[in-house]
Amino acid sequence: MAEVQGKGVQKLLAVVLVFTILFICKPSLADIKLNGFGSVAIGTVVEGEEFLADYPKTGIYNNDLSLDPDTTLGLQLSSYFTDKFSLIAQLAVHGASDYDPEIDWLYLNYYLTPELSVQAGRKRLPLYYYSDYFDVGYAYYWIRPPPDVYTWQITNYNGVSLLYETALGQWDANLNLYYGSEESEDNDLLSLLFDASVDETWKNMIGIVGTMSNNWLELRLTHMHGLIDRKISGVSVINDIEQQFLGISVNFTFDSLLILSEFNNYRQPENDVEYNAYLISFGYQIGKLTPHITRSSFKQEINVLGNDEQHYTTSVGLRWDVVDNIAVKVQYDDVVDEGVIVPVKGDSSSISFAVDFVF
Repeated sequence: MAEVQGKGVQKLLAVVLVFTILFICKPSLADIKLNGFGSVAIGTVVEGEEFLADYPKTGIYNNDLSLDPDTTLGLQLSSYFTDKFSLIAQLAVHGASDYDPEIDWLYLNYYLTPELSVQAGRKRLPLYYYSDYFDVGYAYYWIRPPPDVYTWQITNYNGVSLLYETALGQWDANLNLYYGSEESEDNDLLSLLFDASVDETWKNMIGIVGTMSNNWLELRLTHMHGLIDRKISGVSVINDIEQQFLGISVNFTFDSLLILSEFNNYRQPENDVEYNAYLISFGYQIGKLTPHITRSSFKQEINVLGNDEQHYTTSVGLRWDVVDNIAVKVQYDDVVDEGVIVPVKGDSSSISFAVDFVF
């Protein structure tokens, strides 16, 4: 009960902060924009017992039809007090989280120069290519980004960041530096995997993300270094343990052919923990239709802690852009789970349908 009340207080304080800032600045002085996004999805496992479709929120399909694992609705508010100073807030509800409102973004943004800005507050942790719009299904052709790669248990951070954006000839480039921390009581993913209550803290996170793109190629490099504290059932099992994350994305657009790839390496050197994850995906646009096929993988060799998590997924799907802001999708996912000591949900095959929209 104390945990629920604590989370409720955090949500209330965040909402109060937003409205206080708007009240102080007065609506007449602020250019306020409201945008929204959503996904209504339904799916079922047709072979096996369960499919972990959303690792961070533990959205799980079973043999019954379910709307919850991938259904999301979100609102984003942008309030521009001046041409340099703004507030960004994003609130979302997820079926996998019992539709409780969650604040994903709440930060102030200030332009120091036309190319350099500083942000302070709560943001998405930019480990992965689709981190910033992980919940915006309309932004990609899958029903959800491949779960083998997007296995993060901490998805946000509270802190500060610097963003530099510029053009280098025919290339658009940006560089993002950030520092922050995040606490997660009874973490959804880790509590599921350990079958016990797990409190996780990521602190002193220092990260850098660099991106360069032109009209046919996009390159992205990300690195994060920080410390972990972890308690299982109230007992401290990790304290000030170093962690490192390295990610590389290379995406191509050749007329109608799309080639997407992402490669990630995660390490805890002191604990002999290391895993590698990747995805490679091909899509082809035929008018308003985009058929696609994806292979993704997560592999962690057995180590001194006894972990041997290893799973692969082959996904085949189709996206249909019905109108400019609505897409209908169907997807088949075949999972092979080779973990012996640490199996996730076993082998499975599932099918899901979704309607994604923005407004």
